[in-house]
Amino acid sequence: MSLAEFLYFLAFTTYIIGACWSLRSDGRKAAVIVLIVGVISDVLVTALAMFGPEAFDMGATGRNFAIDLGAVLGAVVWTLALCMLVAWYMQRKPLFHVLTVATLLVWFVAYLAFLYGLHVYPMT
Repeated sequence: MSLAEFLYFLAFTTYIIGACWSLRSDGRKAAVIVLIVGVISDVLVTALAMFGPEAFDMGATGRNFAIDLGAVLGAVVWTLALCMLVAWYMQRKPLFHVLTVATLLVWFVAYLAFLYGLHVYPMT
């Protein structure tokens, strides 16, 4: 497991903790901060993996469908997270909760697709 993969795991875990706390506390501000820390961590790790030092290199020697799917779903995750934050700010609690769960599910699929593409699916 590369450093970037481990940091992606930490970002996703942070989001999961924030999502659980947020759903239990009906969108408490501290829980939303934990959610946003997870999303910002994901964005930063992605930027470092693309443009940063070689320590963040994941060893991908090509591309495949699973990696491309993970990248597209990752962008969807960031968009959903932004919409979720706007819904929370506008005090639309039911929409906030739906977007929190939707973000969590899409992020889970994106994370699995990305890992599958890196370690199982052949590169082209």
